[in-house]
Amino acid sequence: MLSLDPPDHTRLRKLVSRGFLYKFIQSLEPRIQVIVDGCFDKVGREPGFDVIDCLAKPLPVIVIAEMMGLPDSDHKQFETWSEVIIDRTGTSDPAIHKAADQASRSLIQYFQRIIESKRGNPDDDLIGQLILAEEGGDKLSSYELYSTCMLLLIAGHETTTRLIGNGLVSLLQRPGLAEKLRANPGAIPNAIEEMLRFEPPVQSTERFAKQDMEFHGHQFRRGDRIILSIAAANRDPEANEVPEEFDPFRENIRQVSFGYGIHLCLGASLARLEAKIAFESLIQRFPEMSLADKEPAWGTNPFFRGLDRLPVNLRDR
Repeated sequence: MLSLDPPDHTRLRKLVSRGFLYKFIQSLEPRIQVIVDGCFDKVGREPGFDVIDCLAKPLPVIVIAEMMGLPDSDHKQFETWSEVIIDRTGTSDPAIHKAADQASRSLIQYFQRIIESKRGNPDDDLIGQLILAEEGGDKLSSYELYSTCMLLLIAGHETTTRLIGNGLVSLLQRPGLAEKLRANPGAIPNAIEEMLRFEPPVQSTERFAKQDMEFHGHQFRRGDRIILSIAAANRDPEANEVPEEFDPFRENIRQVSFGYGIHLCLGASLARLEAKIAFESLIQRFPEMSLADKEPAWGTNPFFRGLDRLPVNLRDR
């Protein structure tokens, strides 16, 4: 779906969007809160923990897997497959590409088994809805069904994992901001928009020239691949004043981290809701939280911005 134009894109998006209606996504808030609380309950009385391992990775995996009707026992395997597949972007290392190809095949084979087990008696979940749509005459091919499920699973958690990690680093590196948000929790949704603007999980996207054209003095031929920097757009001074400053209370935030136009991220409302509940809980539950590493090590993937680890200290809990 990411690389399609209308009418194929329109057809696929219409089918998948049924599972991402805003009202339904908001109804998930109590369940997401239970998942977040469960993640934190595992911390116990430890003096610190890794936010990525404890919360940022498991939360979105559990949420999207439950939406798709996938068993709890497979969650860790999803994480492994998706991380290997994501590692392929931005590298020409043949070993990484070989591992990613194998992970992709394994994930498609997994969905083949799941889909076949649901045919004839589909559940009321995302996969069940896609099966019903296929059998209802919308001409969703088997390949489209498998690849759409793979896209939903990977995109449904990889970017949200990075949003939580990137946002928390931006917050904790600036003394006093977490306390201000704790005193004004209603500002957390606005803070999440600033996190998306300042450290977007997806750094860039690609498009292809539909025709020969000139853009700001650069010549493009029909079919040329064009890399568009989301991170640069978010820090355009014509879009946001003082763009190099992280300000969770910034007014009129303009960001394109979820894309734009017909390819606007289907899961944007879900990612925002997960992040909102995660930050509300982090800030209230751990008021003395601080970074264990003042300068956490960022990953090297040029397209996906994020951290593999984010250890924090907890004082006077």
